[in-house]
Amino acid sequence: MGHQATTKTVLITGASGFIGHHLVKYLCPDHRVIAFARRTQKEVGLEPHPNLEWMLVDLMDPVQLKNAFQKASSTHKIDFIFHLAAYYDFGNQVYSQIYEKTNVEATRILLELTKAINVQRFVFTSSLVASKFPVSGDLVYERSVPDANFPYAVTKRQGEKLVEEFSQFYPCTIVRLAAVCSDWCEYEPLYHFLKIWLSDRWDARILPGKGSMAIPYIHVCCVVAIFEKIMIKSSELKNYDTYLASSDSPVSLLELFKLATQQYFGKEIQPTFIPVQFARAGVIWRNIWGKIIGNPPFERLWMLDYTDRQFPTDSSYTRETLEWYPKPRHHLKRRLLHLIENLKARPEEWHQKNIDRLHRFSRSRPSLTLAEEMVKMHEPLVEKIYSKIMLTENQELLKFYHSMETDDLKWYISVVYNNLLTSVRHGDRSIMITFARDLSHRRMQEHASLEELCGALCITRDVITHGLYNNPNLLNMKLLVHDYITLAIQLAIDEIKDVYENVPR
Repeated sequence: MGHQATTKTVLITGASGFIGHHLVKYLCPDHRVIAFARRTQKEVGLEPHPNLEWMLVDLMDPVQLKNAFQKASSTHKIDFIFHLAAYYDFGNQVYSQIYEKTNVEATRILLELTKAINVQRFVFTSSLVASKFPVSGDLVYERSVPDANFPYAVTKRQGEKLVEEFSQFYPCTIVRLAAVCSDWCEYEPLYHFLKIWLSDRWDARILPGKGSMAIPYIHVCCVVAIFEKIMIKSSELKNYDTYLASSDSPVSLLELFKLATQQYFGKEIQPTFIPVQFARAGVIWRNIWGKIIGNPPFERLWMLDYTDRQFPTDSSYTRETLEWYPKPRHHLKRRLLHLIENLKARPEEWHQKNIDRLHRFSRSRPSLTLAEEMVKMHEPLVEKIYSKIMLTENQELLKFYHSMETDDLKWYISVVYNNLLTSVRHGDRSIMITFARDLSHRRMQEHASLEELCGALCITRDVITHGLYNNPNLLNMKLLVHDYITLAIQLAIDEIKDVYENVPR
């Protein structure tokens, strides 16, 4: 893939997700990227980049979403929006508020907000499984009706309908994705299959039915490529259209089983096929036992409804329109070799990446709440810090700061506060260490003493910590406040002392 030359500003929701962080990483070298994410940049494993602005945003919170969007659009001219964020749980097939708020309401709010900016194109990611498995001899293609009736599919259908409605205001594109995987797997059902087949479990050789259930897969690199094509060809595309990011050749369980076991064990393994009714009984028993021990299995009864069903697609319209196609070397049957090699060479990392995917929605994000509360408390806390520094009792200790103009001192306090806020948003206390190093050199040039600089930071720490501890919305987050505020400022003070002691003046 080759990057386009013209720099664009791209807003990506779900930037800490599987597809999102790959797209961020790919676009950053040549484009400005505004990333809306539930997890910090450090958690995702993305290095800081001058073209990247990372914002912690919980899309289930309309206020957070609106504030983040307004901030982003007021500081940047946004050219493209890729709405990747969505909720899906293979184990939860009951319609719930989290499906509604994340997949429908957040989409509605984002589309409405986009009306206020001159965006080149809004891209919405949907799914092939928004459509039912086709009847024998039929295919799923770009104009297929999204008629599946499980919660994720229903909300994706509603999302698509909203996107079509808003396409009267600005260009919109829907991309329906096949099962997206990487060289580390990172697709829950495939991970589950491989984990069992490549083990010594008693059920490692069992396949339900004839093992002919087949779905299309797509490598994450090919997904990123189709997004780039949409950006490049945007001016040539229809105001509203739907594309498929999919291989046209679905891969069956039996094919995957034979390839995976051959590559892992170095010899052909014969599977054992069991009738669906026996598989159903086994799933019922596993779920009962899972409830007893508090560890529910991945398998659910609804999954057996697709035994020996196939999901062939025809994405020829997408390929012709976008001049895009999934590269043969990225087809799952060829990439499986890389998946197995990564499993063998780095098993802990391989499993951790997939476990993270499995639990991506179960983990709460208290840092989102802390960051949001810090934004709300910015002005009153800065005022309190200023008042405490300017107390008569501190006049001798903090001469340097007492000599500053009021606006300059408040600006300096805000800079410290915003660096703390950034460290919370990124989950990276080293931001404060870098800031402290730069601040030390500047204050040394201005002839501020070590005691003055550390004294002002100690006051800043105490006021912010006390304010956050007493915030009723943060009552259960004292440890988080300690980690991100108290420890962060202590690290900054230690760095300042090192600079003052080791740099000749």
